[in-house]
Amino acid sequence: MRQVAISGSGGRVSVALLENERLVEWRCEGGQADVAVGEIFIGQVADVLPAIQSAFVQIGLERNAYLYVDDVGEPTQHPARKTTTISERVREGEKLLVQVIKEGSELKAPKVTTKISLQGRYLVLLPYERGISMSRKMADPHKRERLLELLAPLLAADEGVIVRTEAFEADEQRLLAELGFLRRRWQEIRELAAQKTGVGRVSLATEWLETTVRELVTADVAKIWVEDGAVYQKVKEALAIVAPEGVAGLSWYREKEPLFARLGIEAQLQQAVQRQVKLPSGGFLIFDKTEAMTVIDVNTGAFTGKGGQQREQAVTQTNLEAAAQIAVQLRLREIGGIIVIDFIDMKEQANKERVLTALKRELAKDPVPATVLGMTALGLVEMTRKRVRPSLAERLFIPCDACRGQGLLLSPQEVAARLYSEVTSLAKVQEAEAVLVELPTRLFHHIDEAEPTWPARVYKLHRPALLADEYRILYLGSEQEAKRLYARQTQLT
Repeated sequence: MRQVAISGSGGRVSVALLENERLVEWRCEGGQADVAVGEIFIGQVADVLPAIQSAFVQIGLERNAYLYVDDVGEPTQHPARKTTTISERVREGEKLLVQVIKEGSELKAPKVTTKISLQGRYLVLLPYERGISMSRKMADPHKRERLLELLAPLLAADEGVIVRTEAFEADEQRLLAELGFLRRRWQEIRELAAQKTGVGRVSLATEWLETTVRELVTADVAKIWVEDGAVYQKVKEALAIVAPEGVAGLSWYREKEPLFARLGIEAQLQQAVQRQVKLPSGGFLIFDKTEAMTVIDVNTGAFTGKGGQQREQAVTQTNLEAAAQIAVQLRLREIGGIIVIDFIDMKEQANKERVLTALKRELAKDPVPATVLGMTALGLVEMTRKRVRPSLAERLFIPCDACRGQGLLLSPQEVAARLYSEVTSLAKVQEAEAVLVELPTRLFHHIDEAEPTWPARVYKLHRPALLADEYRILYLGSEQEAKRLYARQTQLT
């Protein structure tokens, strides 16, 4: 059974997708990323670099965005030229409306395009392109012809659409309603862009939630749990727009225990950033990240075969388990780019093919495209997975200052969210009015004790000796006692 859990704890919205109670995907509004895929900005060209056919665009963030020549659209009133350079397409100081197509990372700038697209469940609106494109997955010529006849008369001369796979099973009214919604959304974006005098983000307040709900709430999602009344109302409104079939499964979670703790999501998140992952056979996976690639090593672990055919069968079984688990972990950890897998050595070619086939089959379940390139002479499997957003580790952790970036610490946002969740759980059980906590320097300055969303009044003590991602709850109970203990601790220091 597939479920979606949405939490508004800690002043941020987090969304988790579960399959049979196992965490498959986790997203968080904001997080460590400066930008998200799909966001639209007013940008100004800062540098044009003909040598690499690229430009850097200032979009109002600390780091300029990267624009490649192929991602610069031609004006619709002029036919595309067969050969153009970046210098012919953009000029320094020019203002552009750009959209993020790949989020940045610690060392890489976000990648943008001027070819704006607005995603829907069934259609993708292309405001600057002409014509109708259809998903290659649908080969039925009658359905394709029906959709062409339906949509072609509705499109303006300077706009186009991409018809997604889901559209082939949708009724005409649903398609027409979504086309109208996407057009209204584009008009709102244009109006917001016209109001901006400088560079910066052009976005709508509900955009992130609508996008996340559209991508995760599919027809096979049986239940949608939402914690927090305000977030529940926003989700209900978003579902009505982008996934009306999900409204029937929507529930407002009101229990004392936090939703993510109840469903085991927090524990699974912690496991998802561990270097080692256990396999049912007793083997395990090791994940290592380098600047160039991610390397995954498959180990036999507790295997004690005696050799010969017995060993070949056991090793193949472990590799098959590893192939399935690797696909799950790549999606959950949001690992993209070049990936090299060192499976346990197999002697028989047929078994190697079985493992490669299993890996491709499991990767096909992932909505993010992945390509398996094959096995090298050394027995290493080379593959790539499209990078669409920062990895889970990049969203949860920040570089450690003490070891010059070689280690990782949980980000202040993530530690604050975990403290909030723990205080919420304890406060509901004990009906507490206030909490007294010791916080390290970065967290001390990050947490606002006057924030009204906290379930109890927060009295915080500055403790520089604590690790950057540590905290200690000293007292939870009446506000009078918390205030007295706070005053006493303050006097002692």
